[in-house]
Amino acid sequence: MSKIDLSHGERDLLREKLQTYCADHLDLELEQFDAEFFVDFIIDNLGPVLFNAGIDEAIRTHVAYSEHIQEEMDLKKIY
Repeated sequence: MSKIDLSHGERDLLREKLQTYCADHLDLELEQFDAEFFVDFIIDNLGPVLFNAGIDEAIRTHVAYSEHIQEEMDLKKIY
C-alpha cells in the first residue's frame, strides 16, 4: 500500500484536534512537536486499517448499486 499523504492543512487540523482532545479528556497538554509525532504514529499505524475499512465499504456499496442496476435492467427487458 502506498503511504498516506496529507496536506499541511490536514496535518495541522489533526494536530489541533488531537491537542484539544488530550486537553479536554485526558488532562494532558501536548506541545506542537509531540502532537505532530503522535499524528505521524496514528497515520502510520491506524491509517492503513481505517483506509482499508473505507475501501471495503466502497466495494460493498458498489456491489449493492451494481445489483440494483442489474435488477432495474432485468425489469426493462422485453420478452
